[in-house]
Amino acid sequence: MTKNARGFFNASVIIAALISPTGGSRLLFEFVKQGKIKGITSQTAVNEVLEEDKTSKIKRSKEEREQFIVKSGLVVRETITILEIEPYKDQVDVEDAHLVAGANLTKCLYLVTLDKKHLLTENIRQKFLPLRIVSPKELLEEILYGNDNFFTSTDLRDD
Repeated sequence: MTKNARGFFNASVIIAALISPTGGSRLLFEFVKQGKIKGITSQTAVNEVLEEDKTSKIKRSKEEREQFIVKSGLVVRETITILEIEPYKDQVDVEDAHLVAGANLTKCLYLVTLDKKHLLTENIRQKFLPLRIVSPKELLEEILYGNDNFFTSTDLRDD
């Protein structure tokens, strides 16, 4: 993996990093801050993190969530438009089309997500190649060990 690898972060990864200070998602943010990967998201994903109904789940105020994002090192792209989503809406769950659009529009090599139901399936992963749809754990394995030497320990949690 090159130092300039770009990862597009789903709201689920940002939320997991907020919830668990020791999980894989939080560790990814440390690598973003260190410049080992360029972390990108969109205002669309940020808005999802900031939704009022997330306060009880995340146990952080809206202001705390905003500050986390500001200090995270993520580059935040403008909101993904309906026109930008259009090419993807029939290829992936409509609620997730903005993520594939955002990753491609920002020229990311990786789309980082915890969505096992709609994005981390083999069918969807193959459909959008060369974009690599990965979990935080899978991206950390690549950062730490390279493409062909995946880490298999359960010590590295996937949140």
